Amino acid sequence: MKLNCPECGAPIDEADVNLKVGLGSCRSCGATLVVTRRDDELVAAPADTVSGRAKPTSTEEPHGAPTFSVADEGDTLTITFPPRGFGQAWRLLSVAVFAGVFAVMLARDVLAHRPPAFFMFVAAAVFLGALAVGVLIAGLYVAFGVGTVTMKRGEAVFARRLFRMTWREAADVGGITRVEPFRARDRGRIELFTCGLVIGGRRYKLFRELGDSEIFRLVDVVNGFLKRVQAEDFSRN
Repeated sequence: MKLNCPECGAPIDEADVNLKVGLGSCRSCGATLVVTRRDDELVAAPADTVSGRAKPTSTEEPHGAPTFSVADEGDTLTITFPPRGFGQAWRLLSVAVFAGVFAVMLARDVLAHRPPAFFMFVAAAVFLGALAVGVLIAGLYVAFGVGTVTMKRGEAVFARRLFRMTWREAADVGGITRVEPFRARDRGRIELFTCGLVIGGRRYKLFRELGDSEIFRLVDVVNGFLKRVQAEDFSRN
């Protein structure tokens, strides 16, 4: 491996490069470098394009109710998804009410007339009832629930709170400098939420529907934070 520091020109030892996270350091001048592979060669660039430790900030959508807000406290990144109200949840709530009413009517008629395929109709009524409950919970979450993604150097916690109930899901982000968005357009099966982040090859749903520009802005924020904290950790070693 032949690689020189772009700051002082000194050769960089192979032991000072971590290709897995795309970072390196120069022992001569102490510079932290971003290392990428182009064709069959390694290229080092100064890490000054990585934002430094920022003061706590909060950003929101410029128009209408904020889709999410960001608070960067240096070693902790917190992304908050506030309640969207009935303006965003009415579709889910309408489907829940329709499915619930249909399930009750179907169950009542089946129990009253006992058709030949009795158990099949009962199973259909139970399925519709369960679907109505699931969609109702999803609608209430969109209207009243609060979602947060808390990221630190080694862990990300996805939390969803509805009234006094909270669901948490942890993701390992140790050594990860880049996440990818997913936002399915062609749904192969019934899914209430198809938007989230891919971390280490695994999908973590946000329990929130975001537009293309919103999900890419979210990914940029997360990747900037991960790249910065990984660079800080690598420069200390």
